[in-house]
This record gives sequence, structure tokens and C-alpha cells, in this order.
Amino acid sequence: MARKNGRDRGIVFKKNVWWVRLVHHGRERWHKCDTKSQAKALYQRLRADIREEKFFPEKFTSKEDITVRAWIARCNEGSTNKGKGNELRYGRRWSLYLGGRLLKGISTEDLRRIQARMRAKMKATNKMKQPQRPWADATINRHFAYLRRVLSLAVKDGKLNRNPLSRFEFFDEEHRVRFLNDEELRRLKGIMPADGWALVQFAVETGLRQSEQFGLRWDCVDVESGILTLPMPKQGETHKVPLTDAAKAILRSLESFLSSPFVFPAVRDPHKPLCPDSFLRNVYRPSLRKAGTQGANWHSLRHTAASRRVAAGVDLHSIMKFLGHADYETTLRYAHLAPDYLKTVVRNGSLGVDMLKPIQIPTLNRDLNRDQEFAAKAGSVQPLESMVRPEGLEPPTPRSVVWCSIH
Repeated sequence: MARKNGRDRGIVFKKNVWWVRLVHHGRERWHKCDTKSQAKALYQRLRADIREEKFFPEKFTSKEDITVRAWIARCNEGSTNKGKGNELRYGRRWSLYLGGRLLKGISTEDLRRIQARMRAKMKATNKMKQPQRPWADATINRHFAYLRRVLSLAVKDGKLNRNPLSRFEFFDEEHRVRFLNDEELRRLKGIMPADGWALVQFAVETGLRQSEQFGLRWDCVDVESGILTLPMPKQGETHKVPLTDAAKAILRSLESFLSSPFVFPAVRDPHKPLCPDSFLRNVYRPSLRKAGTQGANWHSLRHTAASRRVAAGVDLHSIMKFLGHADYETTLRYAHLAPDYLKTVVRNGSLGVDMLKPIQIPTLNRDLNRDQEFAAKAGSVQPLESMVRPEGLEPPTPRSVVWCSIH
């Protein structure tokens, strides 16, 4: 390769990325590469195509090609999912990682390297001077799950032939169910203000998700019939939640129905819902620290609502309908909280003590009287001739008759 001023011609290292720079007929072209050796090989191949008059930039960037950043923006623009805020956050991060690359230029190996890089990243914060991982394995999986859905849409639209994440291996996640017991709830109630405890108690009474409770509107609440209707929850179907007497009392004590369409409106603007981040940062989390409760968040209240009902003897299918789970396996995480759950399963499949005892069979002899006496004691075994044939069933045909009819 030709060199200029001690450097390889056409190879540029800029912003921790290797680039191939070409000028042909007064038009400048830049191509991104992963390594320097890859940039050298690409530069030599493109220069050979220019010499043989085979270099056409449109074959590298045709009208059908689209960058990852542009495709993510298009998918987010038409998204109607409930968690669109998370999608926007995931899209911004993937735009930083792969934004300038074409959809057809993404390989599974590139994504594996990004996955390993995200897991190995360490970051120090102001509170924790010791560097720690900014993302857990579950968070990394959510990022790749979002990208897999975006690339699946590209396959359906004809932008890709196959999804590079179709057989991608995700990290194993640790599913922990953290709920608050009676003592923790009692301490939390004594620390929190009355209006703040009303939100916590309402979450335990209804089992709503954070977005569902803070965005709840009065037109979705029927206090008289005791039904709370969620038109578009997470699973995408209308979900009805029955209200307890305590939940009805909380709703009747609120005065927001006079001035706001939201059940829990914002403090300054009643026409907007209460910001959950502000409430968690200023009220809920400080109260948890003062109460000495560790490892709990707002979603722990939803686990608390489910665990208290399972411990009270409610079956798991009813818990599934109460929480609005679309998959029964999600509800099975609360199975170990049911009283005597495994004991009942084991007891129902047991053979029993009486059946495990050895059966005493008397020795048969040729005495007909003893045979009849034994049959009378057994009571369950009778000779075939003495049995009454049920109506509609033919008597068994002897084998000799069948053999003769055939032969």
C-alpha cells in the first residue's frame, strides 16, 4: 500500500474508528471499518475497482439501504407501545453504537462484541467512588430485545434478509421477588406523610403498575360498582381490577375529581398527572431509608399485593387475573408463598398408607366351600359367569370361535 508522510494513504483513524477515504471524480467517499487491517483491505479493493472502472458508489449506498439511526427513528415514530419512553432511551443508545452503519452491515459477531463491552463497562458515581457496573444483565437484555424487535420489523419490510439477533444468546437473569412484610409496612406507614402513604396503600390494594397508578384517570374509576378499568395496560387488552373497601375509602377521600382528570394529579398543574420520579425521589425512597428497608422499590408494592393474597389462600389463576399477567409462568413466581402448596400436591398423589400394606392372600385349595368363602370376604372378585353384563356391551367372544370363523 502506498504511504504518504509515513502514513498509509486513504486510511484515517478518527474518534477511535478506522475510516477509508476515497476521492473519485471530485466526490469524496468515507467507509467505516472495525480494524486497521480491514480498512487496508477495503482501500486496496476499492482502488482496484476504480482502476478497472468498476467502482460505482451507488452499489454501496443504494436507495434501499438505510442506516440504523434512520430506521430506529422511523420505528420509534410509528410506535404505539405503552413503554415508548424506554424505547426512546434504548434507541438513543443504539444510535450511538451503530447509528452510522447500514442495516445490512450488522453481523451477529458485532453484536456479541457490543454485548461483552456493555457487560465489562465500569463507571464510578459521586455516591459510590468505587467503579461499578452501570447496567445489570437484565438491563442489557432489554436493550438487545428492543434491537431484535427493530430488526424484525426491518426483515418484514424487506430491508434485511435475516435478523442477526434471531439466534442470539441473552444473559441469564436472576428473578427475585421482593415484597414488604407486615412489620416493614407498619414502619413505613409511621414515617411517610398521610398523602404519600395513601399512594402506597392504594398500590398494595390494587396491585397496579407504576405507570398505571400514576396515570390513572377518574373516567376509568367506578367507585359505586367497585371496578377499575384499564383500557390499554401492558398486555394490550382491557383489564378490570376489583376495588377493595380500603381502596374505595382512599378514592372517596381524594378531592382531585373536582379539579383534575387524574386521580393523582401534579402539585403545581392539576391537568397533568403526578410525576412518579419526583414522588419516588423526594418521598418514597427517603422513607424507605428511614424505615431501614433495603432492596425494595415501587414494583415491590405490586409483589406485596400478590404475595399477601397468595399467603391468604387465593389460587394462582385468580392472582393472574388480578395482576393482569399475560403469561401464567409470570404468576408462578408466587407459588412458593402459598401455604402448604407443595404439601397438597404431594399428598394428592400419594398411594396412601392402607394401599402400601402387604395384601394377605389365603392359599387356595380344591375345596369349593373355602373358595366361595374367600370370594365372599373379598367382595370385589366374582366369577365371570355370575357377573351381570351391562346393557349395550357384547359378551367377549372366545378365541376358538374367532379362529374357526376365520379359518
